[in-house]
Formats: sequence, structure tokens, C-alpha cells
Amino acid sequence: MDKKNLKIVASGLIPTDKKEFDIVERKGVGHPDTLCDVIAEKISANYSKFCLERYSTILRHMVDKIALSGGASRVRFGGGEMISPVRMYLNCRFTKSFENETIPYLQIATDSIRSHFGEIIPLLNQDKWLMIVDNTHFSPGPGIVYDKNWETNNERKFFFDVPNKDFAYFHNNSFRSNDTSTIVTYHPLSVLEQLVILIEQTLSGKEFKSLNPWVGTDIKVMGRRNHDHIQLTLAVPFIASKTPSKEFYFEKLLELNQFLIGFVQKKLDSKYQVNIFLNTRDDVNKSDYYLTLTGSAIESGDEGVVGRGNRYNGVIPFTRHMTLEACCGKNPVYHVGKLYTALGSIISKEVHTLTGLENYVFMTSQMGRSLNDPWSVVVEVCGKDISPGTQQLIKAIVEKTLADIPSITLKIVRGDLILY
Repeated sequence: MDKKNLKIVASGLIPTDKKEFDIVERKGVGHPDTLCDVIAEKISANYSKFCLERYSTILRHMVDKIALSGGASRVRFGGGEMISPVRMYLNCRFTKSFENETIPYLQIATDSIRSHFGEIIPLLNQDKWLMIVDNTHFSPGPGIVYDKNWETNNERKFFFDVPNKDFAYFHNNSFRSNDTSTIVTYHPLSVLEQLVILIEQTLSGKEFKSLNPWVGTDIKVMGRRNHDHIQLTLAVPFIASKTPSKEFYFEKLLELNQFLIGFVQKKLDSKYQVNIFLNTRDDVNKSDYYLTLTGSAIESGDEGVVGRGNRYNGVIPFTRHMTLEACCGKNPVYHVGKLYTALGSIISKEVHTLTGLENYVFMTSQMGRSLNDPWSVVVEVCGKDISPGTQQLIKAIVEKTLADIPSITLKIVRGDLILY
């Protein structure tokens, strides 16, 4: 990259775990926003794998605008019924044909959706209560001016319907940035960030579920730390068919609270004081409990959209610099919202590994500019100064990572690099 576009600074920031406070949220695997993120990413990966296996290239696609519209249900202790379906809206674009061969993009998307719902929300009868709405379109986007030159000189007309291999190279965008955008990554995770991830993953894990089948997957964890005092508020859905009475519900809530206190105390340094709050909206007088048929609020009107939930590292870090870019579902070849998120996360982690410094990486692309020549890269390290040797080391990490873009694309597609 152009050397003048790389800046390495010591910000004077205090490392997060030494700050007076930290606030972090984690949306669980069954949350509608998380469902959208992961499904979008799996559709993109499966479509990319299909193209690589069949055509040795990843064709143009974008799946980062899909959305879920919640269904409706009636629940009671011991059971209930669905009364309106959940809808998944495929607001997407795919290359639909290559060399006159039709690409089964809709089947790839449908299989990805059904597989993930089957894994995360197995109690939802997909045949009756999951509708997949195909809103795919094939507009090439702005860039065609219909004058005398467009038909012979503008490749956009072949973006989603490729007549032969001569036009296939347009689908890697000539390795140019598709957008002008900024992403932010950082490393390491704070104590609180690691804790909220660990709690949600434990409660959603197979081992815990086998012992506590009444727990659903639409779990949300909000944590705050004030000096050494950590407070956690959790919303944990109960599954109606496994919850025979309100007495059972409150008994299990108490057991869960006791489990979490013991679990957290084992994971944290003894200096931390911890309080846990569960399902704080419950109101016996109004028959208001977090009781669900399937374990997710998607059955009862909640909606989901790509990019509204966890950031690339699995948390929503309110007290950090953080990216607002939605990376899930974007094309892994040249969509900078995904690719620069991956690059930034690799740079952040390696800088911390080799220097021990908490750091932030800001990467800004410029539409049409070469992917390995960002418009701007700023590496901001916590602390008041940075030695010349450390600056040279960080520079080498950035340059090495930017030179390795094609292999990073393949890591994303194979699932070796997870961005949710």
C-alpha cells in the first residue's frame, strides 16, 4: 500500500480492562438479528463454494440485506400453537447463469436457511410455519449511461448473467473496492466481552441443553462493569412444552441464577463482585413470562435484519470504537465491508500477539481503488508512546496481511475465519 496512507499512533487510551467501566451486549444464536447474520453468511459461503467447485471462480452476489419477519403464536404452560408463519425475505442479488448454465441460487439459499433453522430452532415446523420469500433481483446498479458506448464497453450488463468465460473476470471486480467504507476492529476482547460470549455459548450449547431442555436459544446478555463490580442482565426464553407450570418456571429461574453465579465465579478473578438478573420483565399479575414454543421470539412478532446485532467478534461493545458496517452476507472477493473486516481483525490480533498492546485498526476503502491499497489504514495502540521498532513491526504486519487477500477470501468461504 501507499506508505503515506498508513498511520501508526499511540493514542494515550487506557486499555479497556483498566477503565472505570465497560458495557457489552451479546445477542444469542436464536435472536432474530443473529439468525439473519449467520444465515446470510452461510448462503454466501455455500453459493461461493458452488461457484468455485463448478467454475473455479466466485461469481457476483450479495446477501447482506435479508430480513426476518416474525410469526405469531399462542403459548401456555405445557404447550401452545403457532398461528402465523415466520417469513424470511431474500432481498438479494446473485449471478443467475454462467455460460448459459442456470445456477440454482434459490435452492442454495433455501437449503442454507432450512439447515440453520433446523439446527438452532428445531421445534419450528418449517413445512408449516416458515415461508421463504424470494425478493432476488438482477439490477446491475448505477453505472450504465445509455449512450452509444454502453452496449460494447460497459460490462455491467453481464454482472448477473455471464455469457462466457471472457466476462468472468468482471466478477472479481478486478480486485477493486466495491464501496467507500470504513471498518473498525480491535484486539483483545475485554474480560466482560469474553464473559458475555462464554455465558451465551454455554447456555446455548448442546451439553447444557441436554440437561436443561426447557432453555431456548434466543438468549440476550447485557453486562456492565463498574470498577470490579460486574452486573449481568439476561433474557432467557423457556420452552413451553418443557415448562409445565409457573411454579416450575420460577424454580428453574432460581436454579439458573445459582448456576450462573457459580459458573461466573469460576471463570473470573476473585477480585470481581458479580450480580445476575434474569427475565426482569416477568409480571405474574399480567401473566407475562418469557415463555415460547420454539425458544425464539421470532415466533411471536420479533423481526431480524442483517447488521443489527453482534459485531464481527460476537459482541456489541458500547464503550469501544466499533464498526457499524454489516459484514455478513457480503461477497468475500471484493466487498470491503466483509473483506476489510477480516483483514482488520487479523491485523489487530497479530499486533496484540506480537507486541502485547491493545489496539484498534481503522481501514477505509475508496470505491474503485485496489483492495490491497486502502485509502487509509490507522493502527491506534493504547498507551502514551510507541517505539520505532514496534512501529516497523506493525507496518510489516499490515503489509503482509494486505498482500494475502485471495487466501483470506478462501478462509472466509471455508469457514476458517468466522465473522459473527
